[in-house]
Amino acid sequence: MPEKYTPGYSSNATNFMANRSVDTHAAFFTPYLRPGMKLLDCGCGPGAIALGLAKAIAPGTLTGIDTEASQIQIAAESAFTQAVSNANFLEGNIYALPFPDNTFDAIFSHALFEHLQEPVQALRELQRVLKPGGIVGLRSPDWGGCLIAPFPPELDKAITYYKWLHEQNSGNPYVGRELRALLRETGFINIKASASYQCYEPLSAIAEYLAVRIEASGNVDQAVEKGWTDERSLTTMSSALREWSQHPDGFFAQAWCEVVGQKG
Repeated sequence: MPEKYTPGYSSNATNFMANRSVDTHAAFFTPYLRPGMKLLDCGCGPGAIALGLAKAIAPGTLTGIDTEASQIQIAAESAFTQAVSNANFLEGNIYALPFPDNTFDAIFSHALFEHLQEPVQALRELQRVLKPGGIVGLRSPDWGGCLIAPFPPELDKAITYYKWLHEQNSGNPYVGRELRALLRETGFINIKASASYQCYEPLSAIAEYLAVRIEASGNVDQAVEKGWTDERSLTTMSSALREWSQHPDGFFAQAWCEVVGQKG
């Protein structure tokens, strides 16, 4: 089954990703950065984190890659607007990176590995373009660790459906807990793993992102046509998310797993 990027590239999804930053989503990796490095960001999306990384390594260079041309365009425009001159962005596939062996001092990838069908193959390609002694840093969510309150049945159904949709698209919503093992299997050394929680405030940020994606699955994934669900269920689940987002006691904490390893 071919891979599909479950969040998609709607304006809602892109804006959701664009709210991320180095401080909020890459703090585990910044201690390993230094000025003058050559850094690769795989799956850079709209470039929100990448531009922060570029500033951290200046006058070094950051190269961001993504398979989606629209994201590369947004990232490049943001770099121009923010006058970040040491960042460049291009279309690229993590399974076949367009770079020679031993090119980068460090590689970063955020919220990508949960969408990969062959994570070990991807890591071998990262290892190829990483210099000996170079550092790789990965961060992915683990949907098995979410803390949600209140959690009525219809909201449970919506979250379960999103995770299931992720799996139907050849992803692994629980890959976060496996990142250490994946690095070890690929031959990385000096591996350090950690975890953290992101608490969404306002709740409407995560609720609307999930609701829009669930609604879109009818067309984007042919979910109704394939018999995965029906239009009524899609409406019920998205409505449950939006209603929950207005609850005065609503809470959503997402578990993120981070790992850093070194090429021997």
